[in-house]
Parts: sequence; structure tokens; C-alpha cells
Amino acid sequence: LPAMSGAWAAAGLPVAHGDDVLCVLPGTLDAAALTARLRAADAAVIMKVGSNLPKIRAALHEAGRAADAVYVERATMAEQRILRVAEMPEDARPAPYFSLVLVPGRRRVR
Repeated sequence: LPAMSGAWAAAGLPVAHGDDVLCVLPGTLDAAALTARLRAADAAVIMKVGSNLPKIRAALHEAGRAADAVYVERATMAEQRILRVAEMPEDARPAPYFSLVLVPGRRRVR
């Protein structure tokens, strides 16, 4: 939980809005399950990114969530890097151990 909190704070993003439900997903899920859960989630954190990054990116695109998703590596550390998933190069290298993807809440009206 602290890594997620640090990443949300570093990215300057709200986690969820109103009664949004936050879903924590392992990047190790198969592509179909990950896509389905992202479609259903209000807000999400994807952990265990590593070599799963290409699959995660594809699932975010397929679920229509890539535009809002943010990749964070080494949150709160000196080597911190934050960028929108939609702006990542296609040939992005595997993510380091301290990486996750944030998908902010849907900002629906209460």
C-alpha cells in the first residue's frame, strides 16, 4: 500500500472520486482477464509490471483506459520516472521492480 500511495502522490493524481472503487490488479493476469477487470474498474493500480508491461499496455488500450493511465517507476526515489502510458514508446523496455501503473477514477457525477 505505501508504494501505491507514494506513486499517486508523486504523479499528482487523485486516486478515486466519490464512491469509486479502487481495484488492485497483478500484471501477471492473462490479457483477457486484465482487460475485463480494467473495463469494470472505477480506478486501478496495476502491480507486478516488469516484463508484463507490453501486455498491460495492450490491456489498457483494449479497455479504453490507456489515455488516463500513468506509468510510475521508482516512486519517491531519486530515479523516479512518471509518464502517461499513451506517450510511452512502443519498444519500451521491461519495467524495473519498483514500477506500477495508475488508472485514476472515472470522475463521474455523485
